[in-house]
This record gives sequence, structure tokens and C-alpha cells, in this order.
Amino acid sequence: MVGGAGSSRAGSFGELLRGHRLCAGWTQEDLATKSGVSAHAINVLERGRRRPRLSSVARLADALGLDGGDREQLIAAAATDPDGATPATAAGPAGTTGTARPAPGSGSGSGSGSGSGSGSGSGSGSGSGSGSGEGARCQLPADTRLFTGREAEVAWLLDGLAPDPALEIVAIDGMGGVGKSALALHVAHRLRDRFPDGQLFIDLHGHTPGLEPVSSGEALAWLLRGLGVPASAVPRDEHERAALYRQRLADTRTLVVLDNAVGTAQVRPLLPGTPGCLVLVTSRRRLTGLDEARLLGLDGLPDDEAAALLRKVAVHDLTPEDETSLAELTALCERMPLALRIAAARLRHRPTLRVRGLVEQLRDEQGRLDQLRDDDRDLAAVYESSYRALPAGERQLFRLLGLVVGPDFDVYAAANLVAATPAAAQRRLEALLDHNLVAEHAPGRYRFHDLTRLYARSVLARRDQAEQETARERLLDFYEHSARAADRHLRRHVRPGGDAEAGVAGAFAPVEPDGGVAALEWFRSELPNLLATTEYLATAAPARSRAMCGALAAFLRQEGHWAEALALHTAAVSRAREAGDRLGEANALYDLTRARIITSDFGGSAEAVERALTLYRELGDRLGEANALQEQGRVVMMTGDYHGALKPHLRALEIFRELDQPMGRAFSLWELARLHRVWGESREAAEALDTAQALLGRLGHRFGETAVVWELAQLHRDVGDLPQCLDLLNRARAGFEELGHRHGVAACLWEEGRVHTDMGDHGLAGGFLDRSLQIYNTLGDRQGTTNVLNAQGRVQYLTGQWSAAAESHRLALRLSRETGYALGEANAMDVGARLAARAGDPAQAHDLLERALTIYRNAGDAQGESEILVAVGDLALAAGHPSEALAAYRRAGDAARAAGSPLHEARALDGAARSNPDDPAAAEADRIQARELHARAGVTLPREAAGGAAAGGETAGQEA
Repeated sequence: MVGGAGSSRAGSFGELLRGHRLCAGWTQEDLATKSGVSAHAINVLERGRRRPRLSSVARLADALGLDGGDREQLIAAAATDPDGATPATAAGPAGTTGTARPAPGSGSGSGSGSGSGSGSGSGSGSGSGSGSGEGARCQLPADTRLFTGREAEVAWLLDGLAPDPALEIVAIDGMGGVGKSALALHVAHRLRDRFPDGQLFIDLHGHTPGLEPVSSGEALAWLLRGLGVPASAVPRDEHERAALYRQRLADTRTLVVLDNAVGTAQVRPLLPGTPGCLVLVTSRRRLTGLDEARLLGLDGLPDDEAAALLRKVAVHDLTPEDETSLAELTALCERMPLALRIAAARLRHRPTLRVRGLVEQLRDEQGRLDQLRDDDRDLAAVYESSYRALPAGERQLFRLLGLVVGPDFDVYAAANLVAATPAAAQRRLEALLDHNLVAEHAPGRYRFHDLTRLYARSVLARRDQAEQETARERLLDFYEHSARAADRHLRRHVRPGGDAEAGVAGAFAPVEPDGGVAALEWFRSELPNLLATTEYLATAAPARSRAMCGALAAFLRQEGHWAEALALHTAAVSRAREAGDRLGEANALYDLTRARIITSDFGGSAEAVERALTLYRELGDRLGEANALQEQGRVVMMTGDYHGALKPHLRALEIFRELDQPMGRAFSLWELARLHRVWGESREAAEALDTAQALLGRLGHRFGETAVVWELAQLHRDVGDLPQCLDLLNRARAGFEELGHRHGVAACLWEEGRVHTDMGDHGLAGGFLDRSLQIYNTLGDRQGTTNVLNAQGRVQYLTGQWSAAAESHRLALRLSRETGYALGEANAMDVGARLAARAGDPAQAHDLLERALTIYRNAGDAQGESEILVAVGDLALAAGHPSEALAAYRRAGDAARAAGSPLHEARALDGAARSNPDDPAAAEADRIQARELHARAGVTLPREAAGGAAAGGETAGQEA
């Protein structure tokens, strides 16, 4: 006997042939190659659709190596099968008739054929249990020689069994084609010695195309016959069958494989009742009703195992060129064993077809499923059987989810697609999840496998177009409505052209975000879908695409998705211009301006905002004009022209007041406060910030309120109140962290590092600066990186880390020049000059300081001017020119007083005291005044740091 196939009940020729083939571990193609009978003919014979010719029978028997009783039985079945029809399941002893199907133990049509490394239908087999009377109890189909991978799962199954287990139940679930049956059979064969009283197998036909699932009563009858119960002794009543089944298994060590189950209700009566047995169940559904079972869900194979399966099934050696395309081939097959085996079989039987050629064929999404079928296997048919098993509501959701253009979806997207409540949609999603037709890759986030998505779209294509068009509109409305609702908590302007929700708001949208945190969380979850939807709308509905770009602008900018922002807004400008949508073009230019500012493209941002401003004025859109003026002021400020920034900011504020736009007013006042700070106008800055905070508080704009706190902290630093500055920075950082605003957190850390440097705590300062730099590097913020590098260079210089300081200076100088960030360049020149002087190059030091002084004077930055003059004095004093040093310190003090900065004045006074040996009384007076100012600010500095390297000059350019 070969694998016990000959001990099966006398079945049809097709069943016997299939059993012998599978016992040999061959596919139909293998048998065709060895026998000379075509694979198509073998397929037809196994399905019972043709009466076999005796010549073909002989060739098949020879190829299979059959002799004696096995050969005679196969020939007899061929001769006595008059019409080639597959016989019905034998009637039970009580005269009940079964549904026409292959014998349950044969596994014909079972899902096991999709196993990892399995032959076609490797979970099938005629079995070795007897149909009547006593017989061998090993009904397991052969373990295919092509089984590959699943090492972790096999180890989990084998190692998880106790040496002397109680009743053990393992339920293996996964989508069709993932290799559940192959894994179960492979493990069952590995465990045969541990269950010497028998190994039973039954295909429950849970998802066999064209067949109804085996009832529990029918399954019990089959299993009882496998346990040696004569057919005539099998009870009529299902409960009696179950009792007899449990009795037969009591006190035995028996392994039972229940393959291709449809659900828990089908399986439960088939479970033994006493310890000692192991039950392996496979199903496309998650059998969550089996509380006592260990559950094992299968997905695609790991990359290396998928590639190994392809190599093993393809048989012929792959060329180096093939190997380079292998990873893409496994990805296109989603590492699903059935798809991989079909693809590998094509390579095996078409020697001229190379991996790259097959990859090129499979790249075509429209035809990919058609490519993944052969005469014995069909991936689409596997999905079809799962789809047909769903109730109508779940089928509707499954196919409509094919409309999602992004990578995943949540319950709200599902609810809008089917026009159901979120609760109803959740129930349908859970059903799809239980059927392994969708995966929950994160809490509340679901996705298709690519091949499943392609099948859903193929089903959708066969349906009424009106259904999908209506559903698509509901989905698009949902995304646009929700994006606009979330954007209201992040943006710092009101968009011209109306700010109402787009179209018909989704019938079911997420709960209105109660602040920036919820808005950020929603955007982060949905960003890939929103980007994909925006791209889809670019051709399907360009105006809606531009609206989506606008709704995404603030989030993309805040989260560091700057490449995406630049691409989206640039494309939106072009498309709006082509469509003649001048307002859309102006809005897109505004968004592009802000994206270019954050990427330090000040020239590009100046050009974009000028074009936007022109369009808004031509359209008579004053709100747009005010928004553009505000950004124009920011661009000018970033390039160091503080006086030039004043006019657009004042004009923007005027228009916002006339239009009664509190948000615009608040942010204009914030920008003006930054200018007042630089010019030493502390009272005006404080008043502007107080008004801005009140306006933003009434609006509930938490980001704006937090940003004002950050600006107030800098104001307190300017006036020499460092303890209060740190307190405000801690509050601001906590607020930004709560909002998830990484840019704001980085700005606070940078400022905290500078304040601790001022206070002489260089170790603590370095820690803050390191954390800030890490965030800025992650975001790709070159301006923020420049500022932190300058601050780090100062700490490194003050602590004698000359090489590190030189490297920080070099990087900061390069970045500032590349971006046109003049204030960052001036700040870098301070440390650079000190390093040059220390290296014995006073000419270079002098040149750097003169250039920095010019930048600060042109910007009207008295604080920066004071810093550089202190550096001039320090270098002159070190070179032995006290009179020159004293003059520089006096000028530095004047600039500091003009800027309203006691801390800068203290540094100038300290330098003057050290450079005036000829007038001890004046020097002592300067020293006392410097100490008082330092003490008031909470500063204790070593002598070198009193002059120090630059600590400011770029604060107005930085934003939270």
C-alpha cells in the first residue's frame, strides 16, 4: 500500500487517483510529466468528469508505481465507474443521504491545497481509515516534500504541547491560500509518534466551491468509521454519534485533524471529551467561540521563506538576474503560499519565462489575479468562495471597501461607504475580520491584502456602477469634511473663499476633535489615505483636490512632511492656473509660501507670496490679502530685514481688524511683538502678546496660546528675568508636548539650552540642546538646526571644546548661507571669530565680526549688535589693546540699553570693568552694576563667560 491509499473504501476512480497522487506528494503537473497523460486530463479524471481509458490507467499506475492490490483496485474502479460521475457520500446506516460531495476524508476541494509548499490539494487524500469494520487509523494525507517555511509556527505548535497533555485544541486560521492545511498536516505527521492510537483526518468542506459544508452528523459518521465502527453500527441520532465518538476516543492518544471548518458550531461536536487527544482545526474564520483552543493566525510567509518556496517549487536553477527580481515577485504574490506556488509552477513549466518577465506581467493590477491561476488552482476562486459565504451586508461592505484608494480604513470610512451607522459598520468589519478578509494592523485600523483588494475591485466592476459612484461620493465627502474639521484646530488663518465644510458632510464622521491633540491624532492616522485621495481627486475632481491640499497644509507643515507639502502645493498652483481658478491659485500660492518658509527657501517663498498677494488684490479678496501680507512680513523678517517686515505686518493687522478676524489679528500681534522685542520695546511687545493671548483664548486655539507663552518667555529673557523665562518655557514645552507639536518642543528645548548657558550651567544646557537638535534633524528643519548648532558652538567654546566648537561653527555657517538665513550666519560668525583669534588669525576674526555687525545693524537688531561689540571688546582686550576694548564695550552697552536687554548690558559692563585699569573707581562701579544685573537675572558666570560667545541675535527669526 502506498501511504494507505489502497486501504480506503472502494471509491470512484477519481478519488483513488487523487489519493495516490497526493500520497506521492505530486501535483497534477508532476504526474502528467511522469505518465505522459496531460495535466488537463488528470484534472478531469480526478473530478470524475470523464471515464478513463485503460491505456491511460496503465500509464498512470506505472507512473505512480502501483502494483498488486493498489493497481487492481485502480483498474477495477476505472472499469466499474460507468458514467464518471462523482458518487454521493454513502448513506448513513439509518438511510439518511448525504449531499453530493467527495468523501469527507478525501479532502477534495479543501482549502488545504493552498498550503505553504503543498502540492495541489495537499491537504487532500483518500485517507487510510476504513469505511466499515476495523482498519488502520492513519487517515492523514501525505506530508508534501515541498513544505517550506513556517519555522516559527511549527516550533510554536510542537513546543507548546505538554509531554502528557490534557485535551489540546489548536485552531489555525487565515485567509484562503495562506497554507493552513499544509501546516496542520506537516505538524500532524511530526506528531504521529506521540499519538499512537490513531490520526484521523476529515475535510469539512467549509469553503469548497460548489459544495455545502459537511454537517456535524456526517462528519461524526465518517470519523466513527475511521475509528473502526462499521457503517451499520453508526447511530442515526447526531447526539448518539457524538457520544459514541467520545467514547471511542476516551483514554486514547489520538490526533484529529479537522480541516477547512466553516465555524465553531460545525467543530464543537467533533471534539473529544477526555484528556490525551490533540485536535488541529483549520478554518478561514477565527474560531473565537472555541474558548479552550489555542489560536494561531497565519499571514503571508516571511520574505526569506517565501523566496525559498519559490526556488523549491520552480525546481530549475534561478539565474543571478532572476534573483534580483525575486523579492518583487514574492511581494506581488504577497508572500501567500498558494500564489507563490502558482507563480513558481509557471516558471517551472515554462523554461523560457524568467522571473523578471513574470514580474512584469504581475505588475499589471488589472490582470494580476488572472495570472495567478492554472488548470488546478485559482486564487480568485479561493476569494470567491470566501466572499460567497458572507451575508449580504458584509458582501456589500467588502466590495465597496475596494473603493478606498489609500492603504487602510477605519470604521467611519466603512460607515460612509455603506451608509450605515458606525456601530453597524463595526459589526460588519468584525465579520470580515473573523473571515480573514481584512486585517487589523493597528487598533481600529483595517486593511486589505493587495490581492484581496484586487478581488474586491473585480467584484465591484461586475456590479451596478450607480452603487459605487454613490458610495465613492460619500467616502470623499467624509475625508474632506473631516480634514477641514481637524484643520480648524491647527491652522493660523481663515482661508479665503469660504470656510464651510465641503459638499455634503459625511453622514458619519469622527467625533469633532476637541482640540489640537485629537486633530493631530486623526491626521496622523489618515495621512496616507488623505494623500492618496488628494492624488485621486487631482484628475477626478481638481477643485476638490485643491481644497484637500489646503486642509492638509497646516498639518504637513507642523509634522515635518515638507517634501509632500511642497509637491502638493506646487501641483495645486499649476492645476489651478491651468483651470483658470485664480482664487484657487492664490490660496495654493499662500500654502506654498508657508511650506517654503519652513524649508528655509526664503527666495522662493518671497516670489510665491508676491504672486499670491497680486492675485488676491486683483480679485478684491481682502482676507486673502491680509493673510499674504502676514506671510510676506515673516519672509522679510527671516531674511533679517526687521524694519522692512514692519509695514506688511501693520497693514495685515489693519485689514484683519476691519474684517473682524480675531485669528488673523492675534497672529499679526504675535509677529509684531517679535519685532518690538528685537528693538527693545518690551512694553509694546508685552501689550501685543497679552492681546494676542486673549484673542486666541476666546477662540480656543491652543497652539496659538502656547506659542504666545513661548514668545513671552523670550521677552523675559530679554529683560533679564531668567527664572521667569524658564518657568514660561517649561509651560510652553508641556503645552507643545500635549499637542504633539514637535517643532514647538524643539524650539523650547533650544531656548532652555540658551538660558542655562546664560546661567552658567553648561552641562544642563548641552542636554537641552542635544534633544532639540535631534528633533530638528528629524523634521529636516535647517533653520532650527542652524540655531541649535550656534548655541552648541557657544557652549563648546565656553567649556574649551575647541574642535567641537569649530565643527558646529562650520556646519551652522554652511547651513545659514545655503538657506539665506542672515541672522543665523551672523550668530555663527561670533564663535567663528573667537576661534580664529585663538588660532592666531586676528585678520579673519576682525573680518567675521565686521560682517556680523553689518548684518545686525541692517536688521535693526540691537541685541545682536551688542553681542558682536562685546566680542570685539573681548578680542581687543586679549590682544593687549584695553582702550580699543573699552570703546567697544561702551558701544555694546549703549546698544544693549537701546534693546532693553539688562543681560546684554551686564556683559558689556563686565567687559568695561576688565578693560579699564587706569580708572579703578570707574571699573569698580561698572563691576558692581554688572553683578547687580547678573544677580537680578539669576546668573552666575565664570569670568570668561561674562563676555562669552554670542547668545542671541536670531530669536526673532525662530518660531515655535
